[in-house]
Amino acid sequence: RIHFAHSMVPMIGFGAMDNFVMIQAGDLIDNTLGVKFGLATLTAAAFGQICSDVSGVAFGGVIEAAATKLGLPVADLSPKQRIMTRVKIVGTMGSLVGVVLGCLLGMVSLLFLDLEAAERAKRE
Repeated sequence: RIHFAHSMVPMIGFGAMDNFVMIQAGDLIDNTLGVKFGLATLTAAAFGQICSDVSGVAFGGVIEAAATKLGLPVADLSPKQRIMTRVKIVGTMGSLVGVVLGCLLGMVSLLFLDLEAAERAKRE
């Protein structure tokens, strides 16, 4: 459980930041460049994903450091235990659960966007 939680928590932060940046950047691009040049919304989303990936690379260490500052306990695993398949699976599952939870948190920003603004502007 400790290993699962330790793997999960930083990924919550990463998933939240990743989705938040992608949504905000994609929406901004769609409402500006997308309207001006007639880009498809999916194209704007792809550019938003590029922004999100860049922020992940730039701020991944910050998220990891913040998670470490939370003082979560670290699993006391020996080097032999760390290479066991079961331990690797537990860590991967913790990371997967964390990133899904984080992405869901990042999606909350959708509640505050006018999702039809770009389409209305493109029709005008």
